[in-house]
Amino acid sequence: MNASPEQEEFGIPAVYLLKGILYRHQEDAWNLLLRYRGRLQEYFAILGLELLVEEGEGYAYLRQRPRDDEEEGDFPRLMSRRRLSYPITLLIVLLRKRLLEFEAEGSEARLVLSHSDIIEMMRIYWDELDTNERKREDQLQLHIKKIITYGFLRPLKEEKGRYEVNRILKAYVPIEKLNEILEQLKTYAEERAE
Repeated sequence: MNASPEQEEFGIPAVYLLKGILYRHQEDAWNLLLRYRGRLQEYFAILGLELLVEEGEGYAYLRQRPRDDEEEGDFPRLMSRRRLSYPITLLIVLLRKRLLEFEAEGSEARLVLSHSDIIEMMRIYWDELDTNERKREDQLQLHIKKIITYGFLRPLKEEKGRYEVNRILKAYVPIEKLNEILEQLKTYAEERAE
């Protein structure tokens, strides 16, 4: 069965969203998302998903629709939940905090950090007993790669070792939760040190 041109157009943003986050800089797919937004919302609702589009911030993503305990049946989850390690959670929260500070300054349009900026953010949380600096930096590079796959960081092609912090972080770590998560991480770090 051949798809009509309209079905193919509809499918482009749908596939991007099923794979992860769709950003405004992916212009063709973004414009199709805006054109078919209503139909996409209906389509994803059938799958138990909610389409969230932040036009002002320039991103769109899917999230599992919250279900009431009273709803009948066990509708399967399509979106998996990820259990993040302490270092990855810490890095995500520190990036979100840096994004908040950056937006408060109101200077540039996008937050770009170097690899050394990220190392400095993490350095104060590293275990003092572990003196192998090279090993920690290698592990941090693996964490950065993981966060890139989640869509929270985007490596800049024209500037090696520099990353744009994507604003989607605001949706995953809302400001109301930021301090609470930082406190939990601090408590966890203190318990690990004992």
